[in-house]
Amino acid sequence: MDAPKNFSANLNALGKSMSYLTLFNTTGMTTVLQSFHENESLYFLNNSNISTTASEQSFNTDEIATLHSIESYLWTYVSPVLILVGVFGNCLSIAVLKKMRFWRRTPLFLLVVLAVTDITVLLDGLLRYWINYAFKIDIRTLSNASCKINLFVIYIAMQYSSWILVCMIIDRFLKTNFPFLYMRVATMKKTCLIISVLFIILAGIDLHFFWTNGIKDGECDDLNQKYHNFGEFVFVYIDIVVLSALPFLIMLILNVFVYRALKRHHEFRSTSIVESRHSKRKRGNRRQFSKKLTRMLLFTSAYFLCSTVPISVYFIYDSYVKFEDDLNNAKKDVAWSVMYLFQYSNYSLNFVWYAAWNKVFREKAKEIFGFKPKGFRYQNATRKNNRRSSSISHMTTSIDNSINEGVSETYDEHSDYSEDIQTNASKYVDPNPNTQSASVSMNTYEHM
Repeated sequence: MDAPKNFSANLNALGKSMSYLTLFNTTGMTTVLQSFHENESLYFLNNSNISTTASEQSFNTDEIATLHSIESYLWTYVSPVLILVGVFGNCLSIAVLKKMRFWRRTPLFLLVVLAVTDITVLLDGLLRYWINYAFKIDIRTLSNASCKINLFVIYIAMQYSSWILVCMIIDRFLKTNFPFLYMRVATMKKTCLIISVLFIILAGIDLHFFWTNGIKDGECDDLNQKYHNFGEFVFVYIDIVVLSALPFLIMLILNVFVYRALKRHHEFRSTSIVESRHSKRKRGNRRQFSKKLTRMLLFTSAYFLCSTVPISVYFIYDSYVKFEDDLNNAKKDVAWSVMYLFQYSNYSLNFVWYAAWNKVFREKAKEIFGFKPKGFRYQNATRKNNRRSSSISHMTTSIDNSINEGVSETYDEHSDYSEDIQTNASKYVDPNPNTQSASVSMNTYEHM
């Protein structure tokens, strides 16, 4: 009896042991399987993160390469177009202004100086970037002398071009608002003196390049930290004031006065006695040129602001904001390229503005290429008839015509408004010159 009981007891114990072992094995397997799934999930997540990071890096690399290609394309293909158009156009402008006898009129002389300055900007600045991007040669880093001279010339040429535009606006301002003062001060000698003094002042502002910059680590850069701080945080503000801000402020104010004077002049002429047809023909070309020149200056002032202010603001922004990643730096380089090329277009397209706004300029340009201007035969026939009639005319008539033409040319050369004063005063004159003609002249001057 005891043996079967012991056997039953042993059998029960063995069953319990087997159940515990089965439960342990099941639980262990379940734990192992759970751990395996968890590890597999972590491995999948890690691989996903790695693949995502790799794809983002690949995308950024492609975008950076695209941006660098755009930058290189702009400088390689847009630059030579601006250079060719600018150099050819400004040289043609000088030739046309020579046919118009620029040495006799201060506005034309200033246009010649502006054309020479713009050519200097294109050849010293834009040509350097084109050679650098097209042939991987930076002429600024060839030597210390090339570094210093290139920097000095490009800065002073850009600034000088801005201030020549200011001089042209001042010339228009004096001519339209103070015609009698203009007749005294607007001489070639005084104009040459003014632009010479202006050049000396700008040269003094930019002269620091000869000792602050040089070849350092193979680059044309500031020679020490002190000069670097001056260039990045001091001179950048001086440059934006001298190059863009102050010239545009002066041009904006004077253009307002020029516009108001032209408006008053138009109202005065509409209410005055109409001139004879003969008098209109003699003065029409000069007046038309003066109006077109004034409108052209208004437009160039606006284009000057749009082309110079963005790049000047960019240089200030670049002094304070530095990016560590290549993508943002690539974006900034493209923005710099677009704004800088836009600024260079200001020096390249002046000829286009002259031709678009001035019919006289277009006709003179056609003559250079051998095209006869409109009315050429009629003008020659008129000249021949005038010569024949003058040879058989009375001596007193010839003297009177000579006097009238001399007075007309003198007034035409100095002021459009002085022509009106002379014409209207002669129409209202009476036998008592001390009363009526004087009052007419004063009333005419008050309307200007």
